[in-house]
Amino acid sequence: MYEKILIATDGSAASMNSSRSGIKLAKSLGSEVLVLYVINEMAISRVIASMIGRGFRQEDLRLALKASAEKVVSEVTKMGEAAGVRVEPIIKEGDPASRILETAEIEGVDLILMGSHGEGGISSKLIGSVAEKVLNWSTAPVMIVR
Repeated sequence: MYEKILIATDGSAASMNSSRSGIKLAKSLGSEVLVLYVINEMAISRVIASMIGRGFRQEDLRLALKASAEKVVSEVTKMGEAAGVRVEPIIKEGDPASRILETAEIEGVDLILMGSHGEGGISSKLIGSVAEKVLNWSTAPVMIVR
């Protein structure tokens, strides 16, 4: 049914919980998993703007953000390995919702799985803005995990 599942994560506790759920689902269905971490371009801009004045170099900050992303996708990949699920890690930069939708389309996924709230935290809305955009614009089914 779902041969290829895209798990979108940002490393937040809620997102890692949804990643665990995605790995369990993939194991039960015999699915392949793509785990996607999008380095948020707005977060990059804010971090760079705040740190440059303190003597940090822009390239060093980008490398630190990429290292953080690699750590997160590695953690989800290890979850998959422990469960016997094949996981392909993907890291991209840009607007998270746009990159999730783009990756789903390019990779031909059968399901996008993501948390209801990510690094933006819990808001007064029922689901976070990235999840809402993906849910509204995806051509593939979307599973939102709380």
